[in-house]
Amino acid sequence: MTKLARIIFINVFMALTSVSQASIIEAPQLPEWRVVEFEQTAFWATARSRIEVLPVADDPERWELYVESSVVSNSERVRVNFEPATGRALTRSRLSQGKQERVKSYEYEADFIVRERREPVTNDDTLPQDWPATSRTELVYPASANEIMVTTPYMLLLLAQQLQAQGPGKSLDVLVHTDLNFYRVHLTSGNGIPITVDYDITGEDRAAGTRETLAVAIHAKPDTILEKKNDFRLLGLNGEIILFFDRATGLPLQIRGQAPRIGATEINLKSVTMRESLL
Repeated sequence: MTKLARIIFINVFMALTSVSQASIIEAPQLPEWRVVEFEQTAFWATARSRIEVLPVADDPERWELYVESSVVSNSERVRVNFEPATGRALTRSRLSQGKQERVKSYEYEADFIVRERREPVTNDDTLPQDWPATSRTELVYPASANEIMVTTPYMLLLLAQQLQAQGPGKSLDVLVHTDLNFYRVHLTSGNGIPITVDYDITGEDRAAGTRETLAVAIHAKPDTILEKKNDFRLLGLNGEIILFFDRATGLPLQIRGQAPRIGATEINLKSVTMRESLL
C-alpha cells in the first residue's frame, strides 16, 4: 500500500461512522473565498491554478466557476455555469493553448451534450469565440445520468468543500463528464491530518503554520467504455485524490494525488482572496 493510500485509509475511511448521500442544497451559499490559487513545483516545471467562483449577474439560478491553469508552455481557461443548489453543469467552455490552440464548448441539454470545437485560422487575429467551428457532435448521456447528477472535473472542488462542511461521514456520488468520457465519482468526507501551510491572504497578513483539517477522498472510475484514454484529472492529478480543508475556516489547503511522470504529488494553496462582504 502506498503512503498516499495509507493516509487516505487511516485518516479518512476509518473516521467514517455513518454515510449519507448528499443531493440538493436547500440554501446554497457561496464559499467564503472568492479566489483560491494553488501551486506545485516538481523538477523543471511549475504548475499553477487559479479558481474563482461568482454568481452570474441577473441570473440567481446560475453560478460561474472560472479556472486558469498553466504548466510550462501549456495553459487552459475553463468556464463552467452550474446550478448552485446541486452543482449540475449547464454550460462549459475550455480554451487550451500550447502547441495547438482550440476552444471546446459544451451545452448540457436534457438528453444529450452539444459538443463543439473551434480552431483558429492560420495568421488570423480573430478572438477565440469567433474562430470557425471544426466539429459539432451530440453526446448521449449514459444510463446512470438518470440516477446521479452530471457535472465537470473542476466542480469537484466546490462539491468537496460543501461535503466537508457537513462533517465526517458524508458521501456524494456524481457523474463527471470530461470531453468524450463519463466517470462515476464517489466523494467521502472524514477527518484529515495536520497540514503545514504558507499562503497569502489578499489585503491581510500571510498565513503560515500547521492547521488541523477535514478531508474529502475522491475515487473515480469509468462509467462506460472510454472513448479515449483515461482523461480524468483534478488540477492535473489523477488516481486516488484527497483534498484537505482547514477545519476552522473551510479553506482548501492541499490536494494530493498522482501526477503524470512524477508520481505522488501534493498541490498547496498559495493565495486566497476572500469575498469583500466577509473582510
